[in-house]
Amino acid sequence: MNKFLVLLKGDQSRMRRYGITYASLAASILWIIVIQLTNAAEIDRFFPLMLFVDATMMSFLLVGVAMMFEKQESALKSMLVTPISKHHYLMSKIVTGIISSIITLLLLGSYGVAFKSLSINYFGIIGAVALASFVYTCMGILFTYKSKDFTVLIMWLMLFFLLLAVPTILQMFQIITADWFKYVQYINPTQSVLTVMNATVMAVDKADLVISLGYLLLIAAILYYFAARNFDKYSMKELGGE
Repeated sequence: MNKFLVLLKGDQSRMRRYGITYASLAASILWIIVIQLTNAAEIDRFFPLMLFVDATMMSFLLVGVAMMFEKQESALKSMLVTPISKHHYLMSKIVTGIISSIITLLLLGSYGVAFKSLSINYFGIIGAVALASFVYTCMGILFTYKSKDFTVLIMWLMLFFLLLAVPTILQMFQIITADWFKYVQYINPTQSVLTVMNATVMAVDKADLVISLGYLLLIAAILYYFAARNFDKYSMKELGGE
């Protein structure tokens, strides 16, 4: 546990040093401006969408950027020669991402409740944000393994946004209304994230909620398994191996 806490503290420190923490806070300020411009009667509907973007795409990006900076500074090489396990390393990255998403939630939620009469299930939304951040931080880790530089990482992020987030947003605004598309969306994790988050501010179909929650838990376990399984190969490359 002490090793994990040391890693977590180090990740938090590097996030500040690399400017990632401040970039995340700046994004939160932009969302607060959006909340201020949103009609109070519509805030409950749009609040989950704001958190959904932060907990998915931002979680993917932040962990990727942090790992890229580590590679540039050879910080990972230093950590790999210490007696830490890959699970400590990965969970430190995941928990750091979750903390960042929770901070965004607290900032936006506090402002929404104070100034826009936001009505929300507090424990539910915290759990939803944490689960979404876990899933997409694991995705970010896996695709950082495959990215040789920032450009490739950003390309992966844009591909994920186009393939996963855009269809979900179009369905939310009823631009896509085909019945068959709803069933296709059951395999889209961003749709599952939005469904779980929506359940904290409005009524959603119970079957959709159960399916979405179960799917996210399953995919979280699968993604973490592959993140851990492929870490050794990633670390060997960083140490000058294959």
